Amino acid sequence: MDLISVEQRVLASRGGAHGSWPWTRKLLARADEQFGGVWRELEISAESALDILLPSHAGEPCKGDQLTLVSDAGASVRGAADTLKRLGEAYARNNASCAERLGFAAGAPFSHVVLSTAPLDWEEYARVAPRPGAYYCIDGFHRLVAWAAAGRLKKDARIGIWLAG
Repeated sequence: MDLISVEQRVLASRGGAHGSWPWTRKLLARADEQFGGVWRELEISAESALDILLPSHAGEPCKGDQLTLVSDAGASVRGAADTLKRLGEAYARNNASCAERLGFAAGAPFSHVVLSTAPLDWEEYARVAPRPGAYYCIDGFHRLVAWAAAGRLKKDARIGIWLAG
């Protein structure tokens, strides 16, 4: 699998009208460069999905979002979902853009996410520590957190991934 086929698959899975596609495309290109064009398609368990490491995330400040869901040090999907549940209505009220994306994703069918085998060489990952054997989220942040917060990542769930590295 090469970058073009990964881009085509990601685009086909989410549609071209999605507002973050230009950003995602940059991340995919960076991952392709960083990991020498090595891509694989795999499937992981729900437990592995809960352990995926996420980069920092403060919603979309340019759209008025105010609260941080994931600090600069990163967090697991499980940790981010726990934080989201703890913040509850305050998160939805203060991060309307991110909350809308999470709300949409919570009930959406499982779909492939894009991961890497090490933190991406990108600003949001700068303080995320490398961990042996860990997966790092490149695309699918809102879906993963929403599925976890909604309790959908149960024992029998399987998630398709496109993996760089």
